[in-house]
Amino acid sequence: MIVRKLALAAAITTFLSSTAPLFADGDGKHDKDGAHAEDAGMADTDDTVAATVNEKPISALLADRVAEQLAAQGQQPNRQQIIDELINLEILTQKAEEIGLDKNTEVATALHLQYTQTMANAYLADFSNELKISEEDIRAEYDKQISELKISEYNASHILVASEDEAINIIAELKDGADFAAMAKAYSTGPTGVKGGELGWFQPENMVPEFSNAVAALEVGNTTGEPVQTKFGWHVIQLNDTRAAAKPDYSPAVKGGIQNTLLRKALSEHVQSLRDAATVEIKE
Repeated sequence: MIVRKLALAAAITTFLSSTAPLFADGDGKHDKDGAHAEDAGMADTDDTVAATVNEKPISALLADRVAEQLAAQGQQPNRQQIIDELINLEILTQKAEEIGLDKNTEVATALHLQYTQTMANAYLADFSNELKISEEDIRAEYDKQISELKISEYNASHILVASEDEAINIIAELKDGADFAAMAKAYSTGPTGVKGGELGWFQPENMVPEFSNAVAALEVGNTTGEPVQTKFGWHVIQLNDTRAAAKPDYSPAVKGGIQNTLLRKALSEHVQSLRDAATVEIKE
């Protein structure tokens, strides 16, 4: 029961922190920072009221939204418990108002921030609904990204040792004609030593940066002329081959990702255009 009540309280807190409060306020005490139901155009009818506290209605819509939040978290909503918690919140809110906490600078600032975040998010959601991202737009962006995509895969071998001096000695022996695979089997402390140091094919991002950078600087068939230090130790690296990596197919998952990218780009550009048109003065 305690766990359930904690989950319910968390859901209500999460919902209230991400949306404007929907408690109706008939006496007009709250301004836009309170964003009560009247201000949102909600009529105080029996259909929209779940309960009243000292004649102040609590919106049924708010109870519905909290129930949805709980369901999304895998909880089983209990409407009566939700309403009970909302009643407690309204009672506490009224007591806070009685002692003037709504005039407290920090509280008023928090309420204003909540209001502006809610309105901004609502506007962006409304604007997003009007955006039309076509199949042609998505395909064009896919082709653009593919044309700019330069993915290489490397096939390399390495010898891992504990000290720089060991690595320097191995490099000297390799320059004198020693076989790389034999040296790896004899000296490497890494798990690939038994295979002659072969790492197989990999993309740069799958290795630590120091290693990948050293590999990218090599010509096929060459070995690093100086030891390469990583968090694993000291490496002597040989580049065996390179090839172009397979590019992503035009799959539903890729299309969805591109669509989201285009949406974020459009929203960002729209916000910037609104900012450019606004009179903004930053106080030093």
